[in-house]
Parts: sequence; C-alpha cells; structure tokens
Amino acid sequence: MSSEKVPSAFPELPENPDELPEIPGGWNQVEIPIGEQVLKMHRPTDPDLFLDDADVQRENARHDYMPYWAFLWPSATPMAAAVMKAPWPAGTKVLELGAGIGLVGLAAAFRGDQVTFSDYDRTALHVCRLNARLNDLPDPELWELDWRQFSPRRFPVLIGCEVTYDAALHEPLLDAIALLMEPEGVCWLGDPGRYQSQFFHAKALAKGFQVRCLDQMGKPIEASSAGTFQITELRFPAPDESFSRE
Repeated sequence: MSSEKVPSAFPELPENPDELPEIPGGWNQVEIPIGEQVLKMHRPTDPDLFLDDADVQRENARHDYMPYWAFLWPSATPMAAAVMKAPWPAGTKVLELGAGIGLVGLAAAFRGDQVTFSDYDRTALHVCRLNARLNDLPDPELWELDWRQFSPRRFPVLIGCEVTYDAALHEPLLDAIALLMEPEGVCWLGDPGRYQSQFFHAKALAKGFQVRCLDQMGKPIEASSAGTFQITELRFPAPDESFSRE
C-alpha cells in the first residue's frame, strides 16, 4: 500500500499566500472573456473529483456539505458581465456572497469597487485572493461568513451568483441580506432560471423586500422562464413602509 498522501478536498492552506493548496485533480489556469476584458482564474481541473473525497462524503452525511465553491457555475460569466456595467459608482464597497473562486467579485474589483469576498469555505477564500493577485489586483478583504451565524456589517452593495438553488437556504440568506445591506443599498443575485427562483422571489416579497428581475444588461424584465439568466434585485422598502430585519 502506498504511503503517499492523497490530496484532500479540505486541504491544509499553504503559509505562502501565493501558493495553491493540493486538491484532488489539481488546478488549471483559464482566461475568461468578460465583455471587453479577460479575467484570469485558477480553478480546480476536475471539481467532480471532490465528490469522491472521503472527507466531503463524511461532511455531507453530517450536515449536507457540498464543495460548491470548486465549480464555475453557468451564471457566473453573465453575472460578471452585468457587474462590470453595474449602475453603482466605481469604488463602492461591495460584498460578494458565496464567492466560490470569485469570478463575479473579481469583475467588481476590476471595475474599481472595494470588494469583500465572503464564503464559508476557507479554501475558496484563499483562491479568491490568489485570483485577485493573478489579475494584478490588490489583496482583497476576505470574510469567512456563515449566513446562519455572524456579526452584522453593512454594505451598500451585495452581489451573489447561484446562491438560491437550495430552498432550505432561502430564509437564512434573506435574513443575512437584511443584516448586511445598508438601508438604501441594493443586492444583485444572478441565477440561470432555476426552478427555485420563483419561490425565492415569493419569500423575499413576504419578508418585505422590493424585488425586481433584471436581464444581463441590468434592464427590468418579467420573471424569466426556466433556463434564462436573470438577476434578482432586492432593496429595502421606502422608510415609511414597514420592514422586519429580525
């Protein structure tokens, strides 16, 4: 039996912030066109190998953990393009929710925003920092954030991509947004038109958020059909309207 250590999906992060950790299947570097720009990314070569990892299987059995951070999801590219042309002023403080390997947050940073990358997986945050460096961007702020338990901070802009796929996470996510967004702030969540989108919209409305659907250009649309990219925009109601942030 070989004594060689097999890379884990829960790797020990290297002390050198410029080094990638050892993971199943290793890493590759890709270039992703976003509008007129090209962003460079470190990404796992084969994220599916994480699903066979013994540590992942154990954590999945314990609390339904899945290594979603390792995948570059379908909405990430159109969402990054939308963020590149977002209406808020360049230099705005932006929080990315569930950053994964950070493409959407990188697009915001590339346009000049002050981005905080958040994820509950420390490996993802390490890769976000490396991807910022790969694009000659300053080291970003990183936040190991669990939506179910954290000390609130306020940001004028929240962004996220493919974070509404699981109905069980809708309530914690909406509660977190209520605690993280400034009173006159905005939250953009990109989605490829998944089945759960309509239910997320309904829950957001029930909690008192103003909800709009936008296309990739940031233009208002009717709720999109399945399989069509959309942005769910959330805002707080006007000050004279009731809203519960509990």
